[in-house]
Amino acid sequence: MKIILLFSLMIQLSALGKSPLTTSRLTKLSGEGDTSLDSKSTWDKRYNKKNYVYGKLPAKFLAENYNYLKPSSRVLDMGMGEGRNAVFLAQKGHQVTGIDISSVAVKKARLLAKEKNVVIKSVVGTLNKYKIKPESFDAIICFYYVDRELNKKMIEWLKPAGIIIYEAYTTEQNKKKSYYLKPQELLTMFPDAHILKFQEPKHEKEFRSGIILQKI
Repeated sequence: MKIILLFSLMIQLSALGKSPLTTSRLTKLSGEGDTSLDSKSTWDKRYNKKNYVYGKLPAKFLAENYNYLKPSSRVLDMGMGEGRNAVFLAQKGHQVTGIDISSVAVKKARLLAKEKNVVIKSVVGTLNKYKIKPESFDAIICFYYVDRELNKKMIEWLKPAGIIIYEAYTTEQNKKKSYYLKPQELLTMFPDAHILKFQEPKHEKEFRSGIILQKI
């Protein structure tokens, strides 16, 4: 459909005596090249609801395993969303920094923190561009946000013996989504960390994979 629209645009401009469009100009006009903008607008739209899309309670895997974190840890929440996990950890006495591309989600996270009478550091931004110094965090949590290019950086951002708690859907949930994890992929994603716990239940309605790691 996009190709048809682009060729239609070329024909119209050609008829008006305009200079021909290059592939790069067509990409810019169609918006296909600006994936960050598309992603932000997509997530803003998803979160732009009165209710909390994923609820206010933490992910079950986090609620069951947060004790792997040492007291008063500095924690990074990657792809924080509406803040349910960040706020939960703040309630447990941790210092949480949450980063998300959606300004709508971050605003709702701040409201949730206020509602629960805790403080979190909330940032609107992308983790590929946000500058984080090495060994800045005692722990990193990553829930339903898969960016394999950040795997090495996650280890760098952790202090020695730091903890990662990671959970995401697998391709068994939806084989067409490339940003879902392959079954058991988490077991090989972080070679510079010890595996403390891994689970990939097959009896639930949703297919997900979760792991807890410690930096070597």
